[in-house]
Amino acid sequence: MHVHCNPGADSAQCHICSSSSSLLGESLVLRRYPAKYLRCSSCGFIQTEQPYWLDEAYSSAIASQDVGILFRNQTNCEVTSAVLNLLFPDVKSAIDYGGGDGVLVRLMRDRGFNFFWWDLHAVNRFARGFEAPMDAKFDFLSAFEVLEHLVDPLVEIAKLMELSDNVLASTCLVPEPVPSIADWWYYMPTSGQHVSFYTPASLQSIAKHFNRYLLSVGPYHLFTREPANYYWFRFATSPRMARWINKAYPRAGLIASDLEKMAQ
Repeated sequence: MHVHCNPGADSAQCHICSSSSSLLGESLVLRRYPAKYLRCSSCGFIQTEQPYWLDEAYSSAIASQDVGILFRNQTNCEVTSAVLNLLFPDVKSAIDYGGGDGVLVRLMRDRGFNFFWWDLHAVNRFARGFEAPMDAKFDFLSAFEVLEHLVDPLVEIAKLMELSDNVLASTCLVPEPVPSIADWWYYMPTSGQHVSFYTPASLQSIAKHFNRYLLSVGPYHLFTREPANYYWFRFATSPRMARWINKAYPRAGLIASDLEKMAQ
């Protein structure tokens, strides 16, 4: 077994706002590597120490602990469809950044939305042929369960912002009071993939850094160049309401045209 000597500091600079971060707690990542979790004194953002374990953590892109992946994709499909129907009805192209196996891209294309796939770690199994050209600009970008994986969030989020003026991300926000590492499932040290944990203040700091407006409801966070309607976003991000919204905006799916393209 590889043994890593880890003298990790008890303080660091916040990756979001550059304020000082101090030790929140420690845990064994991947059940073997000692890791320190640091919390910002200003925006509350929580980050691990430099995650030296990532090569092993991403030996499988989809963590075995992610047992809710299909349910989450179905829910995100409803929510994303509703967000597009209500707030961005004229979207012509979209990219799912960190798209995993391609399930969401396929679901969105089945719904009639021209989505493309991109992921640094995963293999596109369900949306083959619809990989995103990374030199393109998209009307809309989704990034579900991506932000918590970013080691250097501002650098990585800059890539999302360059791809689209409208970015819909999902990540669970740190509860108040701040839980210990053992008391919040989302830290998920056994997978080793979650290394960044956000608060409302840290998301606002990100929005300000990139000169974007921010709407945030539950785990869903929308960054836009132009102001968007909060109440419509709130309706759209309710899975129950989203289903009713989508029934009111029927559109033809892309299955037939996608088949024709892939058959050529």
